[in-house]
Amino acid sequence: MVAAAGVWKKKRDDLKAKRNLLFETYAKDPQNFHLAREIKEIDDQIAEYTQHVEQERRAEQRAAPADKLVTTPK
Repeated sequence: MVAAAGVWKKKRDDLKAKRNLLFETYAKDPQNFHLAREIKEIDDQIAEYTQHVEQERRAEQRAAPADKLVTTPK
């Protein structure tokens, strides 16, 4: 499952880089609504990929063997 989370993380990181470049351009021309829409779409995709990464991590934690869990004495 770590591999799947890694794939989603890579996609998310690639989108973040693309978004940051677009935002730099948009900051110079805030009237460019086309760029604003494109940035919004990328933000939505980033959020979706982030959810996938978190789901994979939670699934991995649930699948962890019980012997790896640390219990603290009371």
